[in-house]
Amino acid sequence: MMLKDKVAVITGAASGIGQATAILFAREGASVICIDDKPGRETVDLIRQEKLDASCYHADVANSEQVQAVARECEKAFGKVDILFNNAGRSLKQAFEATTEETWAEMLGINLTGAFLCSKYFLPLMKKAGTGSIINHASVDAFLGNPAIAAYAAAKGGLIPLTHVMAHDLGKYNIRVNCLSTGGIRSAMTAPLGAAYQSRISVTPLQRMGTPEEVAYVALFLASDWSSFVNGANLVVDGGRTTITQGTYRG
Repeated sequence: MMLKDKVAVITGAASGIGQATAILFAREGASVICIDDKPGRETVDLIRQEKLDASCYHADVANSEQVQAVARECEKAFGKVDILFNNAGRSLKQAFEATTEETWAEMLGINLTGAFLCSKYFLPLMKKAGTGSIINHASVDAFLGNPAIAAYAAAKGGLIPLTHVMAHDLGKYNIRVNCLSTGGIRSAMTAPLGAAYQSRISVTPLQRMGTPEEVAYVALFLASDWSSFVNGANLVVDGGRTTITQGTYRG
């Protein structure tokens, strides 16, 4: 029970890495608050079937008013938050010259601004806990030149220096801030890739895609006291893709 008596907020919890992490955190003793802009009832139902504690809130993490509303509800229900996993994200594939201003704004909103807003408005509840862990979900696309995802890559790239600054600024509250950069994880977002799916595997030394559960265990490490002196780190979970110069794939 690595997270016994902890309250954990997970964004993008309706599916994929968010869902796997919510289930794992609940099994490790946390009360889990699932936030998503689409129905997240399935995740909560799966957790409650195991007689564990979870609740869900429908919110767009890029919407300040909605984030603040969820924070107020969490304060009423729990009075504190110990863990925040800024996991919500989305990718739209468009060649650079075809990238619209709307796509640019949407990608920065959910992938970067959302992490900022959730961290800002859940911070008072983490300060009440007296300690805490914030985990920002970036991507290897933040530092690889993969094709046709300029807006997504720029947004994920922004999460890494944001993590560094937050780690510096929030350390005085005993709140650690770290980053996960994932790549080649099986999910609803990667399922339609077709040929690009195999292309990713071809540049991954482990020669396979990762699973949401494998990422969840790394998030658990960062959320728990096992990583109590880890702050401002960017842990790469990509099967080794970024260890080789051909870490990009053909679109």
